[in-house]
Amino acid sequence: MVGICVATTALVVVMSVFNGFHQLIESRLGVLDPPLKVVPADGKTLERADSLCREIAALPSVDGAFPVVSERALAIMGDRQTAIRLYGIPSDLYPAFSSLSLAGNPWVEYYPGIEPAVVSVGVANELQAPIGTEQLMGLYVPKRVGRINPANPLGAFRTDSVALTSAFALNQPEYDRDAVFAPLSLVRNLLQYDEQATEIHVFPSPKGEQDALRELQNALGDKALILTRMQQQESSFKIVNMEKWMTFILLGFILIVASFNIISSLSLLIIEKQDNALTLSALGLDRKSLRRVYVWCGVLITAFGATLGIILGTLLSLGQQHFGWVKLAADPSMLSIEAYPVVFNPADLIPVAALTAAIGLVTALIATVRR
Repeated sequence: MVGICVATTALVVVMSVFNGFHQLIESRLGVLDPPLKVVPADGKTLERADSLCREIAALPSVDGAFPVVSERALAIMGDRQTAIRLYGIPSDLYPAFSSLSLAGNPWVEYYPGIEPAVVSVGVANELQAPIGTEQLMGLYVPKRVGRINPANPLGAFRTDSVALTSAFALNQPEYDRDAVFAPLSLVRNLLQYDEQATEIHVFPSPKGEQDALRELQNALGDKALILTRMQQQESSFKIVNMEKWMTFILLGFILIVASFNIISSLSLLIIEKQDNALTLSALGLDRKSLRRVYVWCGVLITAFGATLGIILGTLLSLGQQHFGWVKLAADPSMLSIEAYPVVFNPADLIPVAALTAAIGLVTALIATVRR
């Protein structure tokens, strides 16, 4: 019973820990990734994106919609250079960076006529970029329109300069590694775009995400794809869910090993109670009913152990979730969280209870198959 209890407790706690990591990833994604994102169904850009944003913003369940342009580019600062992912965003999205800044003041215009930019910590380290100084960063992208002179390779690029106002860290490799955010007008001019956008960030009204999703699907049809936050970072969530259920399976094997004790205990019980079984048989109890007694004994052992494990696992998970008893073993100043993230989900108890019930029944049947 203790073995079943410990294994069941571990199942509940580990699944709650993975729920915590899932929520942690979602909260990190929520800083820069919008709740809903509209991307082209075909091609690379959405035409008339500004007009489309106004149409989307007019939907009843939508609070705002903003065009965003993203493209690969080359950043040069002094004698250092690196490939970047350049994002052009409108000023409405600037406030999101205020809580992410590691150095400098995001979007403060240091120099008249020079557009501000915000870079990820990876770009800042790669270029050894001094933040908030007079040194500017050059942006280079290939020309989309016009002729290219092979004798003048630099003529194949359009260039502009930005002032680095801040460096940010999001603890997400896809952003922290090579992201640079600049004003939408600058990036559009650099890429020779008019009203095109590569994506539209949509912000539904509070608790209206499903309604907004349905309205967007009706309004856009098959002209564009609408991605939820989980679909935008599908690989990250898939990894967490895969790890969660792989761990569940591994702990399930441990639970199966623990159930071998039930087989041993029932076998010893059957041997010990042979005289009693003969007496019951003499009084008229048939073989099938006698076997059912031992089966129920095994099922009750599993049921009591699993019930205690579920209660204990639930209490431990809720305690860690609300009080953070178990801390991460590292310098707190270097961590974004101090304690293991745990989120208890009652729905996780269903597969745990189903697994323990199945194992208990099967082991009891195995122990009594020849009795």
